[in-house]
Amino acid sequence: MNLGQPKICNTEAQERFRSSARQMSLDPDDPWVGGYVDYEWNHIRHVFENIGIVVSGRNIMEFGCNMGATSIILAVMGARVTGVDVNRDYVELAKLNAESYGLGEQIDFLYMPDTTQLPFQDGQFDLITCSSVLEYVPHGILKRVQREIDRVLKPGGLLRISATSNRIWPQEVHSRRWLINYMPRCLDRMLSPYTRRGVSPLRMRFGFGPGYRDLTLADGGAGYLRAKRRMGMEGAKMMLLQMAVRLLSPARISVGLLTTSISLFLRKEPEGCREIPPRI
Repeated sequence: MNLGQPKICNTEAQERFRSSARQMSLDPDDPWVGGYVDYEWNHIRHVFENIGIVVSGRNIMEFGCNMGATSIILAVMGARVTGVDVNRDYVELAKLNAESYGLGEQIDFLYMPDTTQLPFQDGQFDLITCSSVLEYVPHGILKRVQREIDRVLKPGGLLRISATSNRIWPQEVHSRRWLINYMPRCLDRMLSPYTRRGVSPLRMRFGFGPGYRDLTLADGGAGYLRAKRRMGMEGAKMMLLQMAVRLLSPARISVGLLTTSISLFLRKEPEGCREIPPRI
């Protein structure tokens, strides 16, 4: 499919998006606000294309849609998209963002205050994407949220996890706070409001239920590396990543489990093909 980079085509909706962003104390000219769609265009599509995932015609949920940038790119790629978020203001901002790109009728954005009980049928979605969101789910309900995501993903469906802060690193990737990842949960009350930390890579890999296969290992990590190159990674960083992939792939360990931000592409295998995951 020959895709063109999405462009603003509804200036009135764009002005309302910018005004709403300012009311939320967000800078509409910030690359992570007004420029987020461009960022995702230069990143997410390479992930799907280089791992060989067809998006067009798929029924996709973006779990934690934020301001809708990922949903917009998936819609441009031909998917039927539902974006959900626990923050009502971000849902409204996402709607305006989609309208700005002429996609207001192609994406359903829903305010979802309780993500442990999603209002969807079992196996409703072909693909679910979670970008920089699962580390913000309260620790006490994370397991229930993961199992609910599993419930609404169909057998054979795909689960993408990306930009998720990894708890094995000494510096939390979003807040840049040192050692907060290593603090025990029993200190949360004392540390508040500085309790945000990464999540365990084992929980991301095995916490959704039995029978999830890591697709990034299917070709020995070659597609993962191609995607990183097309995103603009080069030089020493690319060399280190290539070396890590070569060392880890024979052990069936995805390099995306060990990077500062967890990156995984999982397939939910049919019941007869499932294996029991380790206890976590």
